[in-house]
Amino acid sequence: MKKAIVILGFTGLALVFVAYYFSLQSLRLIERLAEANNVKEVGVENEAIAEESAREELVYSNTFIYQYLDLDKAEYARINPCMQRFQASEELDALCLNEIVDAVVDDFGEEHILKALIGSCINYENLAFDHSFPNQLFAKNNSLADKLRLGFLNRYRNPRHLQEIFDRHKAGILESIPKSLYQKVFEKKLLECLEAYQQIARQTNKEAFFKDIYFKADTQMLHDQYWNYTFWKRREIEKNDAVTYAILSEIKTHFDER
Repeated sequence: MKKAIVILGFTGLALVFVAYYFSLQSLRLIERLAEANNVKEVGVENEAIAEESAREELVYSNTFIYQYLDLDKAEYARINPCMQRFQASEELDALCLNEIVDAVVDDFGEEHILKALIGSCINYENLAFDHSFPNQLFAKNNSLADKLRLGFLNRYRNPRHLQEIFDRHKAGILESIPKSLYQKVFEKKLLECLEAYQQIARQTNKEAFFKDIYFKADTQMLHDQYWNYTFWKRREIEKNDAVTYAILSEIKTHFDER
């Protein structure tokens, strides 16, 4: 087996997964604290101490050593030229991108990559949703790690493929996320997306509605403010809006009932 050190550009994703994993361990400590002391009675001071403890564990407790991909001779021969071209031009054509994503999926597994993507959405300094992640992902000069993340996500824009990957991994992923992490990082954004979908569904003239949304976003530079609406327009274009809404609703129900 060969170790493909040329893949180290993807280390950023693996590092995020490690940080994500240890943030879960920290937040489980917070959950146990809440269970012992009735959540409503936990004071601001105790919450601040718990959050600081989580941050300190993320920063100080663990060291990450390079992640390698284990490749056989044929895989190495296929991927190495792609990596050499990327190092020379910082560009990946569709064929090379697909080849490298295949190798990453084979080595790390779909579920670990999905968890790493979830981790990429977390601002670990504040234990909050990182609103910069989508912009970083689609930036013109994004990193190799972001190119690979985007290449992986693009495989699941098809509604059937999106539903299938969610069904394959929802049990492992949802159970691995403490409710405290969901509430602190993801719940507000998820609810905003669901509410935006419902508001769009009530429109009698959706074309005029979106024309007004995009006009305000473009002329007033308020793209972040209207992101929850433009998100659904993109899903509609991809024809996966109904599946996406159903998945987000299932996630909400899961945590509401936990």
